Amino acid sequence: MAWAIKMEGRLHQTPPQNVKLVLVQVGMPSRSAPHLPSSLLDSNRANGVIPPHPSGDLFLKDVLPPSPQSPIATLAHGLEHVLFNPGVQWLQHPRSQVYGFSTWLEQIIPVRNFAFERLKSFVPSSRDEDLHAVAQREGRKYAGSTSSLSGLLKQLYYLISGDKPINTSNLSHCFRNQPRTFTPGQRAPASVILNYRNGVYLIDSAEEAVPGLSSKNVLTWMGTLLEKFLTHPPKEFLRLVRSVDDPTIVAQEPRHEAYRYATSDKFVLRSQLDCFDSRLPGTGVFDIKTRAVMSIRHDQLNFEENSGYQIRTIRGRVESFEKEYYDLIRSAFLKYSFQARIGNMDGVFVAYHNTERIFGFQYIPLSEMDARLFGERASGNAVFEKCMLLLEVILEEATRQLPCQSIRLTTEKLLNEDNLRVFLEPADWDEKLHGLRPLIQLDVSIKNYIGERAIGGSSAVERSSLPWTLRWSVSKSTLKPKTIYNNVAEARRRSSFRLSHPKGVTSQTMEKFWHGLQFNPVAPVEVPYMVDMFRQPPKRVEFLRHLSRKGRMYLNLSKRRQEGRPKLVRGIPNDARKVAPLMALAHGPGFVQSVGRLRRRNPDAVDNTSTTKLSARLGDRCIQGPARSSSMRLASVASKNQKYTTRKAMTALMIDPHTATCFVKGANAGGGNDFVPKIMEH
Repeated sequence: MAWAIKMEGRLHQTPPQNVKLVLVQVGMPSRSAPHLPSSLLDSNRANGVIPPHPSGDLFLKDVLPPSPQSPIATLAHGLEHVLFNPGVQWLQHPRSQVYGFSTWLEQIIPVRNFAFERLKSFVPSSRDEDLHAVAQREGRKYAGSTSSLSGLLKQLYYLISGDKPINTSNLSHCFRNQPRTFTPGQRAPASVILNYRNGVYLIDSAEEAVPGLSSKNVLTWMGTLLEKFLTHPPKEFLRLVRSVDDPTIVAQEPRHEAYRYATSDKFVLRSQLDCFDSRLPGTGVFDIKTRAVMSIRHDQLNFEENSGYQIRTIRGRVESFEKEYYDLIRSAFLKYSFQARIGNMDGVFVAYHNTERIFGFQYIPLSEMDARLFGERASGNAVFEKCMLLLEVILEEATRQLPCQSIRLTTEKLLNEDNLRVFLEPADWDEKLHGLRPLIQLDVSIKNYIGERAIGGSSAVERSSLPWTLRWSVSKSTLKPKTIYNNVAEARRRSSFRLSHPKGVTSQTMEKFWHGLQFNPVAPVEVPYMVDMFRQPPKRVEFLRHLSRKGRMYLNLSKRRQEGRPKLVRGIPNDARKVAPLMALAHGPGFVQSVGRLRRRNPDAVDNTSTTKLSARLGDRCIQGPARSSSMRLASVASKNQKYTTRKAMTALMIDPHTATCFVKGANAGGGNDFVPKIMEH
C-alpha cells in the first residue's frame, strides 16, 4: 500500500499555527505511484497524490432522496426513434419534403407566449433543503448541483490535460484546418459561492457581474420551453401556453423535480433527470439539450432577424449540422460529459433550432463525447474522477484558509500556463465596517504519471484507461496584494463578453431597447444598463446576419414552392390537419399555418389537395383565357408559379451582387426546374 502526506493546521495565519504532517494510507500498489517527498517545501504549500481508482468500483454512489420525486419525463411525438439511430434525424427531409416527425414540432411558439410562471423555478443548492438534509445525513462537507460544479470541473480538466486539443477526426475536410481548442467562452473563469450553513458548504454559481444579465438572453428561456415542448403531447403542452386561458387546462406542475443524489468522498451531488427510456443501456436516463444555431449564439440580441438562419445540409462550413456539431465539441461537450456522469446518464438528446423552427435531432451517447474530448481509447470515468478528487483537495485548502464562513471562489486556467489560479475572498464582507476585502490567491500545479513514468497531460488523458496517478501541489501565493487584486480583476474581465447592437438599434436607442427586452412579461427582470456592455456588430456578426437574411429569403421561396402540396408525415396520416387547430391555439392570434394547400386563416377547413379543389382555388388568380381541362389548368398554374419563383430569385441576385449565397438551377422532385441555394466559399 502507498502513503501520502497531508498537512493539517491553520495555514492562513502568519506564521501558521498547529501545523502537523499526517501520513495517510491511500490504498494503491506502491509500483503505481511516484516517489513522494519526505517533507513539504514550505509552510504555505500542501502536496499529495490522487491514486488510480480501483477498477470495478463506482466513484459516485447513489443515495435516497429525502422526499418523494416526480416521475422522470419521456420523449413525446415519436422522438424516441432518434435514440436508436445514429447521426442527425431531419425533422423535414430537405429533398423529399417529407416529415420524419409530427408537423407540431416544426414551429416553436413565441417565447413570450410560454407561461414560465406555471413551472417550478430552478432551486439553487443554497436553497435546496433536500440537498442540505442529504449532506448532513451522509456526513458530507460539500454539496452542489451540476450547474454550479461543471464550470469548476472544466477549469480543472484544462489543468490536468495540459490544454489537450479536441478530436475532430470524424468530421469532413471542411474542418481539417479549423481550431481544435476550446472556445473562449468555455475557457472563461468560473466563480462560485460556498454558502456555509451548519457545517456544510452549499455551492452556488456566483452572481453575474451584471445581476440578472442572463434573463436578457433568449436562450436562457428557450431551453426550458423546448424541454417541455419535446416531452409533452400537444394537449398537455397547451397547459403551459399563456394565451390559453381555459380554466380546465391550467397546469399544475409537480412540487418536486426528479433528481439524482450521489456521494463522493466529501461531496453530495445533485443532478436533474430530464428524460428516460428503459431501452437505453444503464439507467436509461439521458439529458435534453437544445442547441441554437450559430447566428443566435453569437448575436443573441438580434435573435428576431437571426432566426432566419437555416440548416440546409448535413456537411459543410456553414448552414450545416456538421458545423453545429463541431461547435458542440468545442463549446459544450465537456460540460455535457461532466453533467451526464453526475446524473449517471447514458448521453444527451440534442434538438437543433433557430428559436423559430426546429431542424433536426441527434442522440449523442457519452462514449461518443468521450472519444471527441479525450481520445478513442481514453477513460472518461477516470478523467471525471481525477477532476472531482482534485476539486475536493482545492476546497479543503480554501476552507482552511477561510474557515467557517461563506467564500467566493474563482478559478482560472490560462492557456499555455502550467498552473491553476484560485482566488478566495469572504462572500459576506462589509468594506465600510471592516476595510478592504481580504483576497487570497492559491496556485495549483499537477504532474501526471502512468505507472511510475511521468507523462504530459494530453498523453495521460489519452491513456487514462491505464493506471493513472496524479500528484498535486497547492501553494499560497506570495505576490503583493495589489498584484493579486489585479489578477482577479483581469479574470473577471475575461469572463464577460460584449453584446452587439441588434439591427435597427443605435447607441442612442440601445438603452430603451434594453429595458424593453422582457421574455417573461408576468415577472419582468430589471437589469442595469451600462454602455460598456455593448458594441457595434463586428464583421463576423455582420456575415452571420447576412446569412440569416438570405436564409429567410430561401425559406419564403421554399414555402411558396410547397404551397398547395400536402404535408406528408412518415407513419402519421393527416397529421397536419389534426394539429393545425392546436398550433393556432398555442401560437396565439395572427398565426398562419399551411395544411396542404390550406392557409391557417381558416383552421376549420379540410385539406384541399385534390385536382378539382386546387384548380378552383388558383384558377381565378393565375389562369386566364378560355376554360380548359383540369390537367391543362394545373399545368398552367405550375408553369406560372415556376416563373414567379424564378423571377423573385433573380431579383434577389440583382439586388445584392456581392451575396455569399447564389442560386443554381436544379431539378426538383416533380421534374421541373427550381432554385436551390448554394453557399460559396470566400
